[in-house]
Amino acid sequence: MNMNKRKGNIKYLFRAVALSVKIKSPFSFAVSVLGFGAAFFPMLISLRLQIFTDHVQSLFNQPDLLNRTVFSFAILAALYIAQTVFSLVEKYAAAQDTARIKRYIKEQMLVLLSSVPYKYIESHAEFREKVDLIKQDGGEKAAGSLSLIFSWAAGIVSFAGVTAILWAVSPWIVFALIITCVPAVILSGLQQDETYRSRTKWMKEGRMTLALASTLQQYDSIKEVRFFGLYPYIIEKWRAISKDWMAKKKKVTRKHVLYNGGADLLRNGVYLIVLIITAREIYQNPSKGLGSFMLVFSAAGQLQNITTSLLVSAAGIFADMRYEDFFTLFETEKEKITEDTPYENISIEFDDVCFSYPGTDFLALDHLNVKIKQGEKIAVVGANGSGKSTFVNLLCGLYVPRSGGAKINGVEITDHLSKVRKSISVIFQYFCRYQDTLRNNITISDPLRNDRDEDILSLARQTGADEIIKDQENSLDEMIGIFSEEGNNLSGGQWQKVAITRALYRKSARAYILDEPTAALDPIAEANIYRNFTALTGDKTTILISHRLGITSVVDRILVFDKGRIVEDGSHAELMAVNGVYSKMYKAQAKWYE
Repeated sequence: MNMNKRKGNIKYLFRAVALSVKIKSPFSFAVSVLGFGAAFFPMLISLRLQIFTDHVQSLFNQPDLLNRTVFSFAILAALYIAQTVFSLVEKYAAAQDTARIKRYIKEQMLVLLSSVPYKYIESHAEFREKVDLIKQDGGEKAAGSLSLIFSWAAGIVSFAGVTAILWAVSPWIVFALIITCVPAVILSGLQQDETYRSRTKWMKEGRMTLALASTLQQYDSIKEVRFFGLYPYIIEKWRAISKDWMAKKKKVTRKHVLYNGGADLLRNGVYLIVLIITAREIYQNPSKGLGSFMLVFSAAGQLQNITTSLLVSAAGIFADMRYEDFFTLFETEKEKITEDTPYENISIEFDDVCFSYPGTDFLALDHLNVKIKQGEKIAVVGANGSGKSTFVNLLCGLYVPRSGGAKINGVEITDHLSKVRKSISVIFQYFCRYQDTLRNNITISDPLRNDRDEDILSLARQTGADEIIKDQENSLDEMIGIFSEEGNNLSGGQWQKVAITRALYRKSARAYILDEPTAALDPIAEANIYRNFTALTGDKTTILISHRLGITSVVDRILVFDKGRIVEDGSHAELMAVNGVYSKMYKAQAKWYE
């Protein structure tokens, strides 16, 4: 291990301990501290077992020792009970720690996913795999370091006490027991190395099996799977991948079982040596009696368990250092968010912007140039993959241009993300369906705005969402979504009306970006939206992205995207006169608007 790696591991260990301290409760700390006292239980039990055995043996010659024997048994029983009770308390504290750790990890993951640049979430496979690994148990290993260290320190106390007892009988017993524990410890370390490597190496296969299985379980996909009878296809594909994955795991498991079996055989076989040494000691000194035999037999098992636990724990502490991904993951760059006020007016400019998604060289935007003034109503149209959604992603600051400048009011969008996002309201093509009340589904876009119900209903009337609200028993306060008590889920079109209302509710917005805002609406609902378009958007800059060209009748200007470029720019009449890409698209859809 090189010096830099060693320093990194030590740094990780200190950070892991600091995290453990942060998460542990006072009760859990108290249990850990009391563990040092409980560490004497193995030694005390072995000694009391010797005394009790000697008393029982003496009863044959001295019946008057019955009371002393009973008392000795009571002490021994009390020690066993105390050890058992404390073990249960330790398990309870550990379970509570685990629950807190999982909650902390979940919370930190949510914070992380909400603050890293969007490119990591959508296009960085390595980032997602690290997240999955930490979700499995990497975070728990990091946050459990303090408990492991406390346990290890208490184990040292137990080790010292039991070793002293056995050393007094024969040092050879101590040597034999400790040496035969080494193979098990080495194997444990190798297994942890291999487990980590397998989890990182085979993470993709594991995720693929889960993805295929979820296809058969998710509400959004199960209808299509059932309709087309795709169960055999998906199950066969799942079996093929999972079979290979399970074969790899089986191979590793078989190796672990075989090696562990050999180590256990060696550890158990040492008892023969211990018995021979003990018998020899008693033969040479009969006064030691049966009590010494029971002492050695009890203490030997305890020393073996304690030694193995100590060495495995020590190896585990260092082996878990490879889970430093838990900390490095949280060192991923964050979006630059500042507390800024919204813009009063917005002018948008893309100056020779090029962009390609991470891991590809394909230009999703190819030297794009466009200017949009405050108050303009713009339609963005084009075929699938033409760059429309990428344009929106850059405009919202979700991505950074590969070259060129994406600016609002002359300032790079990503330099003032908070200001930009407070100044824009957006409905994405795949919008959220919040499992909450209708009111919160609308007002969540501007939580500081405190409008009367009538103001919300007035806006809803213009988007058509008022019909949904009227149908609810509790009006705006009705819970909606698949988790509502009444199973009050909305249709796709109804959800879209709510999403449009939510986007338009944001008071600070000086621009609206609506990506496929009417995709799930029926023609009548779509026509109503366009009829109210001017009243809905007012003097706000509005950018509409759609495959359906009915929107072009309510905008000032149309941008036609093709292969990452704007190939046509003008009004409906101007572009129809050119008889180019837009004209062909519109004529192909004309029958929809006749």
